Amino acid sequence: MVLHVPWNRNLGGSRVQLELADEFCKMGHQVEKFDVNDAFPNAQSSRISELIRPSFSTKAKEFIRANGKSFDVIDAHQGNLPFSKAELNFQGLLVARSVGLYAFCENYFKLEAVKWPQKKKGNPITKLLRSWRKQREFPYYLSSLKTCDLINLPNGDELNYVRDILGLGYKSVFFPFGLSEQRQKAFFQVTQPGGIRLLNKQVAFIGYWTPRKGSKDWPEIITRTKAQVPDVRFLFLGTGLSPKEVLQDLNMPAYDWIEIIPSYESDMLPQLLSEATIGAFPSYMEGFGFAVLEKLACGLPTIAYDVPGPRDMLRPLDPSLMIPVGDLGKFTAKLIELLQLDEKKYNQLSQNCHKVSSIFSWPKIAKDHLQLYSQYLQSIQKN
Repeated sequence: MVLHVPWNRNLGGSRVQLELADEFCKMGHQVEKFDVNDAFPNAQSSRISELIRPSFSTKAKEFIRANGKSFDVIDAHQGNLPFSKAELNFQGLLVARSVGLYAFCENYFKLEAVKWPQKKKGNPITKLLRSWRKQREFPYYLSSLKTCDLINLPNGDELNYVRDILGLGYKSVFFPFGLSEQRQKAFFQVTQPGGIRLLNKQVAFIGYWTPRKGSKDWPEIITRTKAQVPDVRFLFLGTGLSPKEVLQDLNMPAYDWIEIIPSYESDMLPQLLSEATIGAFPSYMEGFGFAVLEKLACGLPTIAYDVPGPRDMLRPLDPSLMIPVGDLGKFTAKLIELLQLDEKKYNQLSQNCHKVSSIFSWPKIAKDHLQLYSQYLQSIQKN
């Protein structure tokens, strides 16, 4: 597993490969990783040092050239290995993995620049270096897709894009993300009766506090919902910012009906969601959307913008839970509707959430991965 971020279960970008690795090992396979900390073990934490050091891909290439003969499969993040297999001196199966296709990220950033323009800040030298680094590294992602044997994508929209726009559909596959059996069970066990959850009237959000995840939309969502449901409460988990900073961004004082938890250990999430009533996820761009899946696994009806990733989970559950991107009126109206459901309808929807979440099972997804990887590997070895 090759990835340019730390090998950490609490980070969405690395969690996918880490949890797949767990499943592969349970099936008797051996998995090693090469992450950013392996590439730069003595790296300084300053931004300047990060910008001027060699690229991660250069370090990853050195590692693969030295150790590639030990591996049958290399599963690398997009852009991490933008080299031919001959350059890497690797004879096995080379996979480029997306956890959010860079092309989709670029489209979001263009939207953000128009929708929420920001005043230019920061050190001009740092900005120049960052711009230079982006121009140098961003093209790597496309090269990595072209040189690999197989492209692994997390949602159907990315598969369509790679097929129709990039013309690489012949070697692309769509594998959603999932939850382990243990984690599915942990979420199910904290699910409280619908009557209790409806009395709590708590709306839960999971994610970093950024415009991409909907931070700019929350002030209006809160205000509109509170006007119609006075006793509603809000829970923000994993914001990465302190409660004071989030409240400043919301332009609101500290209320006892707004709870903000900047960070938590992954194993704590089921309990943190145990008193919630519904989920809300006004994210503008996702690779998959663990935040949606985990709320569904907890039996929480969840509303999200109709974007790649979340729509693969919500479409089979209830298409009305998918709201046009940025439509705060419809988003809030749906929140209010769910908060005011009668107990029978809520319980049925909650049960359906469990059923849909169970489809996204890491053991099955891992088994499907290995079956396909083995087929590709055998074809490579024959040739």
